[in-house]
Amino acid sequence: MLFRQLSFLYALQFYFFKVVRRFVNEYSHVSYSQMGEDVLIQNVLKKVNNGFYVEIGSNEPIQHSNTFGYYLQGWRGITVDANPKMVELHKKIRPKDIAIWTAISDKEEEVVFYEFDMDEISTINENFYLKEKDKQKIVRQTTIKTRTLDSILDEYLPKQTNIDLLSIDVEGHDFQVLQSINLDKYRPKLVVIEMHGFELSNPLNSKIYVWMIKKNYHLIGYAIWNGYFVANEFLYD
Repeated sequence: MLFRQLSFLYALQFYFFKVVRRFVNEYSHVSYSQMGEDVLIQNVLKKVNNGFYVEIGSNEPIQHSNTFGYYLQGWRGITVDANPKMVELHKKIRPKDIAIWTAISDKEEEVVFYEFDMDEISTINENFYLKEKDKQKIVRQTTIKTRTLDSILDEYLPKQTNIDLLSIDVEGHDFQVLQSINLDKYRPKLVVIEMHGFELSNPLNSKIYVWMIKKNYHLIGYAIWNGYFVANEFLYD
């Protein structure tokens, strides 16, 4: 019964956002992300129409989503989350996306998924869990098997489809997700990734920054924990 009530509320929210968009002029952008990430993404990918996104750690299908605004614009994509409840919501609210229930890492193995009552900080990273467990209520711990991002894309990415946006937000496990995609084979135009502790004054201290530079990506911005990396060939196109 509770799930039905939640589904109705999400459907109402979805309808509300579609109505709002009709009354927003072409120079405005409604933000659905937690910290306005989708507005920054729009500035980079403003010339892309009907694009394709891959979102790892998608969590809610509407609230705090980096991709929901683009779904409304006609974009489609692959969303991945380790929380089965959130994946089912994605399937109901955004049926034209490919929603997958799994955890992404640099190798396939069994791990513990730590689910907090604040869904967005749930994680498979044990260090992150240990840091948060005394501040947040833990709901359950579940053993799940991880997959690499390459294996997901090999199986689910539609043929002849280019990835315009890759969004990674997995609470302490972001670098391992990044390591699991072959960026020579799959070339997202823009990669948005959570980078806690990153210092613009000393970027070489960041494993993510060094990795992305080696893969021929350019850091175009860092705001509120997130790094924005553009593929060099897109940057100079």
